[in-house]
Amino acid sequence: MNSKRKTLGLHLTLEQVWTRVQKLSVQPGKKLVLRPKQEQLLQLLRDHNSMTPRELWDALDVSKQGTLDLLRPLIKAGLVKRVGTQKAGRYILA
Repeated sequence: MNSKRKTLGLHLTLEQVWTRVQKLSVQPGKKLVLRPKQEQLLQLLRDHNSMTPRELWDALDVSKQGTLDLLRPLIKAGLVKRVGTQKAGRYILA
């Protein structure tokens, strides 16, 4: 895949995420501010399509609990979802 294509894919993904965040921001009392690690997590999921919890915490260099703390607001906002079984689950962009 060439660099221009990757850049276009990243741009489209970030536009989709921004659109979802904007929709959430319009609702009273709902606002999502992404931390740098959450932005990194979204980029990882975009690049890899899906990742296990272990792959995420290794890639982000945070603890298992730290990864879950990053994921919870993203899942609640509808940006990320978990698929698969409890034991073999993976995270993907929603």
